[in-house]
Amino acid sequence: MTPSGPRRPPPARVAVAGGLLALAAALAVTTAAGHRPLPTATFEFGIVRSFQGLVLADPYPSLLVRRGTVASRFLLVGPGKSGADALVAGAVGQSATLRGSLVFRDGQAAVQVELGSVVPLNEQPAARPAPPDDLGAVYLEGEIVGAKCHLGVMNPGSGIVHRACARLCLRGGVPPLLAVRLEDGRTEGVFLTGPQGEAVGRAVAGLAGLPVGVRGRLVRKGPATFLGVDPHEIRRLR
Repeated sequence: MTPSGPRRPPPARVAVAGGLLALAAALAVTTAAGHRPLPTATFEFGIVRSFQGLVLADPYPSLLVRRGTVASRFLLVGPGKSGADALVAGAVGQSATLRGSLVFRDGQAAVQVELGSVVPLNEQPAARPAPPDDLGAVYLEGEIVGAKCHLGVMNPGSGIVHRACARLCLRGGVPPLLAVRLEDGRTEGVFLTGPQGEAVGRAVAGLAGLPVGVRGRLVRKGPATFLGVDPHEIRRLR
């Protein structure tokens, strides 16, 4: 597995203006494709952009950016197989600027944050998080993946071939996502959290890259969806 090449995102999916990139990002993910062609995924390796928005940690670090009436949410991750918790610790709940490299797949995005680049601003953030929308109890089947690699740093970023890497990423703080295949063949994904909305990456790392069945409570927070689960109740399907 090697990092996917630094390709420019198509104009229809990404817009850059004044150093701010607006991308509708609910952070859905796709399941392992087996012998199908590799999905289109991009890691802008070596390309560093500037971002500004509201830093969230609910529980995984992200940047909420508003451009006009559109709110975009960028997952924030650290270099290598690490999360961004320590990098944004002094800016959570504040408007901030940061620099990083974009990782994206089909309108789903993350930013690999440059060390020391997060700077809180003494101003009111343009974007505010939407109130959580409780969508109720659900049962979903899919694959647990590491968000960073799956969105484009590795290609493929899912399946058995990527399992060892995904386990290391989840243990290092990269957020876990459950990739679910829909009836029409498309895929959609959600963040996995604990029952109280806490981070569970390390607790589910042992199931990365495997088909699983999950029961939990689905909650929508603006453009991002979270599934609150008891990690001990996640079942391997085969």
